[in-house]
Amino acid sequence: MRVLAATWDLPGHFNPLVPLCWALRAAGHEVTVVSNPGLAPAISRSGLPALAAGRPDFDSYTVLRERLAQRKWKPTQPVDRADHDQVERTRRRRLNGLRIATDSAAAQADDALAFARSWRPDLVLYEPAGFLGPLVARLLGVPAVRLLWSVDFTASLAEFEADVVGDLAERYGLDTLGVNGDLTLDPCPPALQYPYELARQRFRYVPYNGPSVVPAWANERPDRPRVCVTWGTSQHRLGFDDMVLAPRVVEALADVDVDVVVAVLDSQREAFGTPPPNVSWIGQVPLHPLLGTCDVLVQQGGAGGTMTGLIHGVPQLVVPQLPDELFHGQQMEKGGGGLTLPGADATVEALRAHVVKLLEAPSYRQRAGELRADMLAQPSPAEIVDILQERLT
Repeated sequence: MRVLAATWDLPGHFNPLVPLCWALRAAGHEVTVVSNPGLAPAISRSGLPALAAGRPDFDSYTVLRERLAQRKWKPTQPVDRADHDQVERTRRRRLNGLRIATDSAAAQADDALAFARSWRPDLVLYEPAGFLGPLVARLLGVPAVRLLWSVDFTASLAEFEADVVGDLAERYGLDTLGVNGDLTLDPCPPALQYPYELARQRFRYVPYNGPSVVPAWANERPDRPRVCVTWGTSQHRLGFDDMVLAPRVVEALADVDVDVVVAVLDSQREAFGTPPPNVSWIGQVPLHPLLGTCDVLVQQGGAGGTMTGLIHGVPQLVVPQLPDELFHGQQMEKGGGGLTLPGADATVEALRAHVVKLLEAPSYRQRAGELRADMLAQPSPAEIVDILQERLT
């Protein structure tokens, strides 16, 4: 079987595809990952073959920074879910932000289609913003399988996909792309997931966040509770370093009897000044080797951090400011595995109180453990390969 995997050129969108692509290759199948040229090095570092399609000068983070600057963008505020009109307006505005993902797909399309028509994949795998995926699948007449990062907050895009990807579909003579594909692979526990009616196959989340070296001390559980503080990379890449609140979290925990491990970019270290005695710096490393020794995770609400915390059964404090972060924070609190504190409300005092609550209330640890158990009970990527083969035969 040949599988073409498609992704927006943002590492956080590509990374969730990696474990299943590894499993496909380990089972003897051919896999090619296609994206814009700027992502090709990250794809290659994962050990997967990369197809760099389209203009080398296209970079979605550059486009995002420029458009956000033009709009004088402000941090996302929580939505009153009882106000249906406000929820609908906000949902459309956030999903319309995926138009840059459409630009990414449009820049790749001609090169990718030329390759696909020659290579003839049997299946197209894609992440929810990898709109090249359903385009290629529809034009070649092969199954399109959508693999979620986490909470499925893009599924409703199907209700007005013409607003976002209509021009791309029309360019190739299609009425629609069918952005949700033929099957959705879902790693998210039902307690956190939005209940859209789709053909779904649950599967076990396996973290992948790129290569790195983890210091030995990080794998040893300390003699007091450990709190991991991390903040992803999106805010930095978008030029929103002032939104990185990790230094404030460290300040909030300076006098709390905990072991604090800070996992952020090396370029952000200066913002912390001289850290308190209870703080250790680990830099930019994957969270999955570290979280097994942690009692609380404090993060901004990215998909990778949220899902990695869940699979390790660690209660989380989500401090969201971007739209996807807000979704993750709301669903995490709804599912009972943590708390959310909007960035605008994240004072030193509020941060300290929320972390202490997560440490002292056993219900959060218990619920996080239940969510972990649910995730571990799902089919592994290797088992999903067999399921996909059965669906194709």
